[in-house]
Amino acid sequence: MNSKKIVSSLLHSRWGKLLPVLLIAGLTATASATVFVMYYGSATATVRTPDVRLVAGTDSTCSSTYPSACVSIASTYDFATVGISFFPSVTNTPQPASYFTNITTIRNYGTVVHTINSIAISNIGGTTADLGSITVYYCASSSGSSPPSASCASFAITSTTGGSLSGSSLPATLAASTTGYIEVVAYAASGATASSSVTFQISISWV
Repeated sequence: MNSKKIVSSLLHSRWGKLLPVLLIAGLTATASATVFVMYYGSATATVRTPDVRLVAGTDSTCSSTYPSACVSIASTYDFATVGISFFPSVTNTPQPASYFTNITTIRNYGTVVHTINSIAISNIGGTTADLGSITVYYCASSSGSSPPSASCASFAITSTTGGSLSGSSLPATLAASTTGYIEVVAYAASGATASSSVTFQISISWV
């Protein structure tokens, strides 16, 4: 029997009638490999006022009499613009410097406990050649008229390399209606030029 007769016999047989169906099913199965299912749910994102907020400290006088500090807090409470004055100094122990022990505070206005996980310093710029040292501290209580204690977490800016504050006070638990303190101790290099400046960013991570 030649091939044409075999195909003709197959198409007119019971199996031949099933063959197109099987071929279609095979094509369908191949096409189905690109089909996917998506489920949808309903979600709502609600804007709230944050419990943890930045607040200008009592050192923020914005005075033209130096040393002075000026702090401006955004209406969203999550961004602060801070300006301080500092002076040329020789390197010594103890170190002559400008002490700002209540420059910016972090306050929990909520009713539950929050945690400050980390505080980082980055994007250091400006006239860094005039930089002696700027040390940023986080303290559980204000140091007042004393230098920040050893229990305060700190990071010293001495170059353009940033980093995170380290010390026993971080991570920090911030109970309802309590405050943590950002403090700064700064001095410029002995040969620093008046009106030169150094800039940097402070990032605070909390939950």
